[in-house]
Amino acid sequence: MIERIREAYQYRSFLYQLVYQQLDQRYHGSLLGFLWTLLMPLLIFASFTVIFSVLNQWDMKDFGLYFLSGYLFWLLFSNGCAMGAESVVGNAAYVTRLYVPKLLLPLASVAVGLADLAAGFVVLAGLMGAFGAPFSAALLFLPAAAGIALVFVTGLALLCATANVFFRDFRHLLNSVLFLWFFFSPILWKAEAAPPKAQLFLALNPVVPFLSLFQQPIWKGALPGAETTALAAGLAALALASGVTAFLSAERRFYYYL
Repeated sequence: MIERIREAYQYRSFLYQLVYQQLDQRYHGSLLGFLWTLLMPLLIFASFTVIFSVLNQWDMKDFGLYFLSGYLFWLLFSNGCAMGAESVVGNAAYVTRLYVPKLLLPLASVAVGLADLAAGFVVLAGLMGAFGAPFSAALLFLPAAAGIALVFVTGLALLCATANVFFRDFRHLLNSVLFLWFFFSPILWKAEAAPPKAQLFLALNPVVPFLSLFQQPIWKGALPGAETTALAAGLAALALASGVTAFLSAERRFYYYL
């Protein structure tokens, strides 16, 4: 296993090229090009913020920052899982015709999601300036939050990529689960507003600690608790270990299913 991870590192130039290729294909022929990466989070932010702040009679600026802080993680998480699921199946030629370390295929999908996250941070900085929100020292924690989230998403992307090779219905099931999961996670609504009977459900929702890593510094201007950070780091390590083990154990059989 260590040898294959080392081999994947030696092919890192191919990883860079694959990421560039995916980003180029996404905006090929588009007039605005990469600007859509900035515009899409902004449009989603504007629509959800206006609708839900009015419906719930919340302060638009306060709710806007709360929503965007959680949505930044969700964007990385959902895109990483969805694109990771398609990474091997959608690049079958690299499995059946050319030899490259297959581990790089889902890693490229996660890297593309990381580019979207970086664009989201640019949008966040602009909105915080427009809203007059304070830039607290707690924002310095965001690179660490992004790093922990990236480890978590990488592990899940590997698991999703493996599952989708053997079970092609998995991608459709995943999209449905992600759609429902979004609304059952404290992104459009605040965790403290959940009724007591829902608190157990929140405790069992694995994305909640990661949401807090982003929401606390951005929305509250405070560092997330040590317990929350440790829980997120533990889940991230578990996801990565599980993903790498499952992917490398199954990759020799990918050829027969593609």
